[in-house]
Amino acid sequence: MKNLSMRYFDSIIKIRVKGKNIDNYIKKIIKQKINVIKLTIISHKEVELLLEYQEYLKLKKYKSIYEIEIISKHGRLKLKEILKKNIILFICLAIAIIVILGLSKVIFNIEIIHSDHDIVNLLTKELKDYDIKKFRLKKSYEELEKIEDEILEKNKDKLEWIEIEEVGTKYIVRVEERILNEENEGYLYQDIIATKSGIITQINATSGEKVKSIGSYIKNGDVVISGNITLPDGSSVLTKAMGSIYAEVWYTIDIEYPYIYREEILTGKKKEVYIVNFLGKRISLFDFKKFNSFQSTPKIIFYNSLIPISFVKEKQYEVNVIDEVYTEDEVVQKAMDYAKDKLLKQNKKIESVKKINVIDKKEDASKVSLKLFISVIEEISATREIKEEILEQEQPN
Repeated sequence: MKNLSMRYFDSIIKIRVKGKNIDNYIKKIIKQKINVIKLTIISHKEVELLLEYQEYLKLKKYKSIYEIEIISKHGRLKLKEILKKNIILFICLAIAIIVILGLSKVIFNIEIIHSDHDIVNLLTKELKDYDIKKFRLKKSYEELEKIEDEILEKNKDKLEWIEIEEVGTKYIVRVEERILNEENEGYLYQDIIATKSGIITQINATSGEKVKSIGSYIKNGDVVISGNITLPDGSSVLTKAMGSIYAEVWYTIDIEYPYIYREEILTGKKKEVYIVNFLGKRISLFDFKKFNSFQSTPKIIFYNSLIPISFVKEKQYEVNVIDEVYTEDEVVQKAMDYAKDKLLKQNKKIESVKKINVIDKKEDASKVSLKLFISVIEEISATREIKEEILEQEQPN
């Protein structure tokens, strides 16, 4: 007898045989060399047989006084029966899948996210020039990237950044307008002051009077470029001090870094794939450029519990996977590099990192914990208004 689970796709049938002397029937089956997968005796008048459909047909050829009743069908036989009963459903499903696949390649809406009507009109015109409009076929990811670059290049005086994101059958266009830097009007009269404590490394003054020198230690709020200029005769005149201050300032950062490091970095490439899950197998439709590694968000379109099948639309995002194991020296260096990069990204006023020192270190089996002292060169300028009435009160009579 054979195991049913090993012959899942065979046409197998389960029957019940009833008669006066069931032992004689079993002997008859053995004599005719009919292969039975499983035999279950219910009583002296009843037996259940599990056998291949072809063996069942042989069994039917021999006339008998015994009553034979089909209980269930399995494998291909069951699938054929299901297909026959649900032929209209499956035809409609096939047509629906074809229609869905066709419609999924078409854009039905374009949404430009920006509050400025002129920017929206500009982008609408630019997108139309590249045939990006309603009821047109979708562009590939590479085509969209090229279009984004070309639109930015043509409008670099108006646009800072643009992204065309495909969401289902819609394009969402996000854009950032370029703001031309205009000189800050500030106050009528002002000082340039330090916003942090540190040692001055550079003073750039275009107007006003330098009251501190390079190498001087300053505290938060100290005036470095004064708008109150003292003339040779001892009198004072107010002006609008302009310039910038750079100083060496210090940070203390606590950071943990693992010995075993794994990171998944999104490459920016994405696509929509249609997946058929059938009998535990995953079949990708029209997926000609497969990602080696990816993150995905599935959306079930069709599922049937009677047949183990589902049809899923899956959005895939390609990732580069980094797996590394570090030594103690390497993990310390990695932690210092990470802290440096994070500090530079968080604070755009930092011009450079001068030095990093480890002032405390703790370790366990999985990670190292560090306390870092970081010295940086940073722009620490700010303006502070000089009010004429206050100055007049300070002037001697």
